Amino acid sequence: MTMQRIAFIVLIATIVVPSKEAYAAPASLVTFVFGDSLTDVGNNNYLRYSLARSNYPWYGIDYVGRQATGRFCNGRTVGDIISEKLGIPPPPPYLSLAQGDDAILNGVNYASGGAGILNDTGLYFRLHKLGARTLIFHGLGPLGCIPSQRVKSKKGECLKQVNLWMQQFNSRVNNLIVSLNRHLPNAQFAFADAYPAVLDLIQNPHTYGFKISNTSCCNVDTSIGGLCLPNSKLCTNRSEYVFWDAFHPSDAANAVLADKLFNSLFASPPAPPPVH
Repeated sequence: MTMQRIAFIVLIATIVVPSKEAYAAPASLVTFVFGDSLTDVGNNNYLRYSLARSNYPWYGIDYVGRQATGRFCNGRTVGDIISEKLGIPPPPPYLSLAQGDDAILNGVNYASGGAGILNDTGLYFRLHKLGARTLIFHGLGPLGCIPSQRVKSKKGECLKQVNLWMQQFNSRVNNLIVSLNRHLPNAQFAFADAYPAVLDLIQNPHTYGFKISNTSCCNVDTSIGGLCLPNSKLCTNRSEYVFWDAFHPSDAANAVLADKLFNSLFASPPAPPPVH
């Protein structure tokens, strides 16, 4: 059976849609997530020597069960919220499955805090060979404005040079995608530019119901990593903060960003695959 695959590479997910009609049937959707700590749902819990961990309080305080799951957030990742909107559960961590487990066919999360489990620069070629035709590459946000970078400024401002690097990276990725579309048969790769949405959320937090976007809810120590430790103090109202720790958005901020991404990508059902 010919299948249309919609893939969100780097920070979001690969969504497999067997047909246009199946788009309305949540049980037929399968997601594969690639990325780093922004979409990690617990892979790093299985990496014995990893220092990038979030399997302790206060992570997960606003997630189901109020327990840490390995998500680098007080609640859900953007990928989790996208899955909710599609009516399917978020896929499990890849490393939680036994080798050869057929559950991988139902979707899996490869994201790993600090990096990615799949370290393959030719990933888009592999996906294309497997039949993927519509891939969405999620771009980088203004990392010069996250708390871990602001502390490097004497006035606590965004680091302009870091943001410039992010924009340059996004521009080159977009150019690469244009080139891939020209050379790969029937490829419909696209670039989801997250930079403007994240920057607007940071610069105009009140527009979205937030009060603070220049520091994190969890009082972190950036000199030892910037993660929220069990002895850290939390803000009194987590929904008022754009950032949870020195690097990662809060559950509330992820909800705003997921809405923007979902509305831009799923304004209408995907077109059926071309008939060969």
